[in-house]
Amino acid sequence: MRTIVFAFAAIILPLAPGCAPVETKTKLMTSAGSQIRSAGPGDVVMSFQSRKALPNIVGGADIWGRTTNAGGTTVRFVGARGSEAVFERTDVVVESNATTITESPMIIPQTTTTTINGTVGMTDVSGTAHSTSYQLIPPRGSSQYATAQRPIAITLGSGQSVTIQGRTLRVVSIAPNSLKYVIE
Repeated sequence: MRTIVFAFAAIILPLAPGCAPVETKTKLMTSAGSQIRSAGPGDVVMSFQSRKALPNIVGGADIWGRTTNAGGTTVRFVGARGSEAVFERTDVVVESNATTITESPMIIPQTTTTTINGTVGMTDVSGTAHSTSYQLIPPRGSSQYATAQRPIAITLGSGQSVTIQGRTLRVVSIAPNSLKYVIE
């Protein structure tokens, strides 16, 4: 057993410095660009998704790039209040105990040897066959829970903007039940 541990350490530890740190990346899921868009009360104008790299056995990011849900941010147009547009920003954080170990299946090989001996007429015969089968044990999985922050109200007039998660939401014009906006 000690030899196996030392062999494992000799193989894995030199690779540890090469592992990227576990990071969370956030991506805008709604379209962006210079195109003017419109929204009505209750419409989502910006939606972000966050993904966190699965940590491996040495604490670095998974070398195959696997990730887990880390939450997201939603900005919804609530409606107009006079000459101002009212938005609601909601942030959800998802905590997970997922790792490369909990999310990876195990494949266990089983080798079987079959031997047969006998006679055919007066001649002795024998034979040996080897076969290998594989048992797949699915990933054991992980658990996660989500927590939502209290929504934040954002009020903007025509021509005003706000930056959220590195992207800018700019209000072009406001009508009683609609909004024209750009995401840059």
